[in-house]
Amino acid sequence: MNFVRSGPRYLFLKVESPELFSDTLSQKTEVRKLDFQTAIELAAEESVILFLSDYQNKSFRVGDSDLILYVTLNSTALLTMILNEEKLAQLVKKVTAGPGQLVMRIPESGEEVIKEIIANYQAEEISILAGIDRGNADSTIISFTEQPIKSRLKSLNKVRDNILINKEATLVFEELRRDAVRYITRGLADHQWSELKINIYDSDELYELEYRRLMTILSDLEAGIILGESWTKDHAFALFSITAYQIRLFTFLSPIEIKKILFAFEYSSQGERLVDYDLFNKSTKINWSEILNDGQRHDRKELAFKFREEIMQELSEEAKQEYLEIEAEILKKS
Repeated sequence: MNFVRSGPRYLFLKVESPELFSDTLSQKTEVRKLDFQTAIELAAEESVILFLSDYQNKSFRVGDSDLILYVTLNSTALLTMILNEEKLAQLVKKVTAGPGQLVMRIPESGEEVIKEIIANYQAEEISILAGIDRGNADSTIISFTEQPIKSRLKSLNKVRDNILINKEATLVFEELRRDAVRYITRGLADHQWSELKINIYDSDELYELEYRRLMTILSDLEAGIILGESWTKDHAFALFSITAYQIRLFTFLSPIEIKKILFAFEYSSQGERLVDYDLFNKSTKINWSEILNDGQRHDRKELAFKFREEIMQELSEEAKQEYLEIEAEILKKS
């Protein structure tokens, strides 16, 4: 599981002509002119958000920038390009680095995680915009989210809190990467992770494909750590056993969240039941009816499709494509 990753680098450039600089830079690399929110949501690791202003403008605030550019290069490569390109270098009058950006995944109701990090670093809660304006190259913004962090934020709506730390991002990143599991464990309701067992049952015996299909989903959602795999016998009835492939999953997500994922992908996109995924927490089987637990009757397939649609929207495009290819292979062979 990935708990901490870096975000984009923020650079303020004072230039003779922001439009001319932008046009010249776009001849050398891909450049996108964006508003602030779009730039933040699009930004991945090892990318740069440039805030361009006329050199006579003394302000280093985001709101006072003439142009906001998103560049997919890292900051070192970008500055090297600018310095080595005479037309660009002549336009630049001053460069100032904003704070570093980190993104950290926390459990649901992870307020205790945020509080402990704030206390340990004497940090302050702040918006990303205010953090960029107030921070500098020796400070770090941490954005917290309950969602998988992958390479970029799918939406700022997924960010629940931001803090500003007066410490350089590389140092903070190393410390959080070292201490993330401890912080997350302290933030769980009972300070305990779950060790769950997933049994895969497939009457068509396409276990390898069903395993790959499931792993594509769980890996992209960063749902946990696989502790082990083995064949097992499920004695569902007296004198009768069923072969299943068992996966042991270590996760800070709740058993109900994992069951929701498994339940959603028992069906294909065409509505065909492909597989049974049973989930056990210790020796207790988690039933699909416990996902909503609202005392009402639900159509199984309809509910699974609803969850499937929600989860598919959270997947990366690469994972989604890989999943659909595996599913098509299963349908062809079943």
